[in-house]
Formats: sequence, structure tokens, C-alpha cells
Amino acid sequence: MKDNRIETKTVIAALGGFVLGIVVVMFVMKMAAPGMMIHEAKSPYDFNTTVETIIANAESEGWTVPKVYDFRKSLSDAGAGDIGRIKVIEMCQPEYASGLLGADDTKFVAVMMPCAVAVYEKSDGGTYVASMNVGMMGKVFGGAVDETMSKVARDDRVILGFAE
Repeated sequence: MKDNRIETKTVIAALGGFVLGIVVVMFVMKMAAPGMMIHEAKSPYDFNTTVETIIANAESEGWTVPKVYDFRKSLSDAGAGDIGRIKVIEMCQPEYASGLLGADDTKFVAVMMPCAVAVYEKSDGGTYVASMNVGMMGKVFGGAVDETMSKVARDDRVILGFAE
């Protein structure tokens, strides 16, 4: 009878430790995930120079820049007020995109295309650059998506390397 109580206590303690471990891991992931999924860096340049540098770097790496969104203008035109200077630069590497979009089993990544980089000013007067951690996103999906996103991540480091 005494052995059963000891075993029960051991099982309860083990389950409690397991549940506590899960809670701690979830808390750490919640705290770390935003920094892991989105990279933000302060630019050494002013706002316009930062935007121009990203576009020039992208084009020199074989990327196209189909659109630059001016969020400040768009939201102001919609009557939403002044949010400060924010532009989002859409970039596409046609070879990478066609490789993923040409296969049925990877067409779903179209939702993440084209790649986008945000440039914005904060209240400290600095210009910042934010981008998705596409290398990590690729690891989540694996296979061809991972292979392609690894290439995109490599190119991102070149295109955005000035803002490290």
C-alpha cells in the first residue's frame, strides 16, 4: 500500500514537472517569436536614402521591385491621420518565384509573395528597416520551400546588409 502512494506521488510530480515545462517553453516561445520572425535594424541612412539603397541593392541582385507602397500617403488620403513616414517595398526574384509557383505542392507560398521590406521612422528620429525572417519560415515548411527561402535569406543579407 505504501509503495502505491510513493508511485502515485512520483507520477503526480512527474506530470506536474512536465506541465510546468510546457508552460515555460510556451512562455519563452511567445516572448522570443516576434524577434525570431521579424528582423528590425536601424539604418545608417536617412529615410529616402534607405529606400533608394534597398531598391538599388535588390535590382543589383537580380530582384525586381514591382511596387513601393507609401503607407503615410495612403492612410492620410483615407482620412486616417498622419502615421509618420512608412514605405513598404515589394521585391520579387522571378527565378525563385517561378520555381515555387510552378509546382502544385508549393503554390500555397504565393500568400507570402512578393517579399516585402518595411522602411519607417520612429519617434527617436531614426530610420528603421524590417523584414521577415524568410530563412526561418522556410524551415517550417521544409523541402523546396526551405531550399528557395534559404536563397532568399542569403539575398536579403546582401540587400539589407547596410542596416545590420
